[in-house]
Amino acid sequence: MAQEKMYQEALDAIQKGQHARAKDLLTRLLRSDSSRADYWLWMSTLVETKSERVYCLESALRADPTNQAARRGLILFGALPAGDNVRPVPPVRRKWEKELEKELQPPKNIWRRIWAHPILRLVFFMSAAIVMVGIIWGATYGFQHRQESMPVYRVSPFATYTPGLTRTPTLTRTLVVRSPTATFIGPTPLWMFLTHTYTPIPLYVNTPHPRVEAYRIGISAYQRNQIELMLQYMQQAATFSPDDPDIIYYVGEAQRLLGQYEAARESYQQSISAFPNFAPAYLGQVLIQLAINPNANVEEGLQRAIQLDPNYVDAYLTLAAYWLYHDEPALALENLGIAEGIFPGLPMIYVLTAQAHLQLGDNVSALQNAQLGYEADRTLLPAYITLAQSYLVNEDPEQALYYADIYLRYETEDPAGWAIVGEGYYKRGEGYYQQALDAFNRAIELDDENAQALRYRGLTYLALGDSRQAVNDLFTATELVHYQFDYSVDLAMAFWANGRLREAGITYTAAENRAETDAQLAIVYYYRAQVYEENNFLWDAKMDYQHLVALPPESMPLEWRQYAEQRLSELNPPTPTSTATRTPIPTATLTPTRTLAPTSTPSRSPTITRTPTPTATPFSETSP
Repeated sequence: MAQEKMYQEALDAIQKGQHARAKDLLTRLLRSDSSRADYWLWMSTLVETKSERVYCLESALRADPTNQAARRGLILFGALPAGDNVRPVPPVRRKWEKELEKELQPPKNIWRRIWAHPILRLVFFMSAAIVMVGIIWGATYGFQHRQESMPVYRVSPFATYTPGLTRTPTLTRTLVVRSPTATFIGPTPLWMFLTHTYTPIPLYVNTPHPRVEAYRIGISAYQRNQIELMLQYMQQAATFSPDDPDIIYYVGEAQRLLGQYEAARESYQQSISAFPNFAPAYLGQVLIQLAINPNANVEEGLQRAIQLDPNYVDAYLTLAAYWLYHDEPALALENLGIAEGIFPGLPMIYVLTAQAHLQLGDNVSALQNAQLGYEADRTLLPAYITLAQSYLVNEDPEQALYYADIYLRYETEDPAGWAIVGEGYYKRGEGYYQQALDAFNRAIELDDENAQALRYRGLTYLALGDSRQAVNDLFTATELVHYQFDYSVDLAMAFWANGRLREAGITYTAAENRAETDAQLAIVYYYRAQVYEENNFLWDAKMDYQHLVALPPESMPLEWRQYAEQRLSELNPPTPTSTATRTPIPTATLTPTRTLAPTSTPSRSPTITRTPTPTATPFSETSP
């Protein structure tokens, strides 16, 4: 019991930077029990030289031959060869301790260093003694001289000021650093978001480093998202340990997060040169490629990182995001399943799984997984935007707006977030259209190729009766997504409302060519038949009604089938010159059958951002 208390005191001393005390406690513990591997591991972080650290790690390995941390450290120090059974653990991906903390201040350890040096300690005491003697002598002499020269003055307990004396106060300015407090409306405080904010994972390399304050401060700055400070101190640490691959790796991480891609690439390469099997450096190179070109083919690099470290969770998550970007949700789920087996319950796994289900159209499973990710880590911003999207496709715009609003309080420049807010207001219906337009305008201002924002802004204009503006937005959006079914149907509806019946018919035909289900074909036949009637193409209208009636009843609303049967009876027999009277065309706005997953930002989330490259071909009668 006493040993455990002493051990805890040693750990507390290490955390507080009291290395001398921690070393003394661990020394006493090792004298009483040298078979504890954890004692030797912690002692290895406190010794001065490489040989001492190697000795401590070897002692830890002798005490516990299965200790992977000790073996990993010996490998990095060159004391052991790399083995296939030794795999690093994932890199640091930690959530914040507080939302906004005070600026990190370098520890003032100068007095500690003076105290540790015997000669400097002696000089310090001698100087202090001389100063004290001088003060005492000066005070004594001054008091005596004052009594001799001015005997009329007496010491009084009250302050007495003579008219001739003027006291000029010296103002002392104390700089108070205050961190801004973000306005928050939500169940819990939401902390600042890193590029990858995961549940705490152990350090990638548990190798002890030289006892330099720079490395400790650099890691602390990383955890606080103070990237510039992190880079400063990691570069300083690298001067002490230029061959440590993890220090150089953190230098590259800081450079990448600051947008210094070429410098980061060089740092990652130096890390690989120091330790060729260092998987995080390969992942860092992949992330640089994606930052420069989101469409880059990085599968080979990700597989290389996984080959070097089959337990590297971050590599699987990045690969899953890569497949989601390329609309391959099945492959994404495969990699997420492997990550779940390595690190069960990791919040980011739930979030990416939810996004995969959104692409598959399984909206219920998407919402369930998004909720699991949110409950597992409420500091994870991707969980908020995924929740908003999931509620949106499950026809709950109020909840979608709630979580999207929280997300945008921290990611104010994310066009996908603003697009979701606009869609939420649009789905709330009349009375919220102006708020929807404001959100869509903001999204398009940030990204003028955001297809989702353009699409729903067009639908909002259509609901407001501005069919001309609706056509412009929907045409641009449809080109950006290469005439996907939902977008083509919306564009055809806008053409129809604008009186451009010929373009509407052609666009419905383009949608027909991309239809994958009977329900989608029913949409095309029902609305295109009415467009044909209005354009007096009665034979074509009759053919669409016949196709509609031939579809399974469950693929369409009952009233559609009844309307088609009624029109067939009125149009029979069809004649080219027929002027048959038809029932007025319904004016209901088509509800899209599927909402595309919103795009996300590569520098703050592990989800990779899609920037589609449109094929700008003018819409014509002959080329839908």
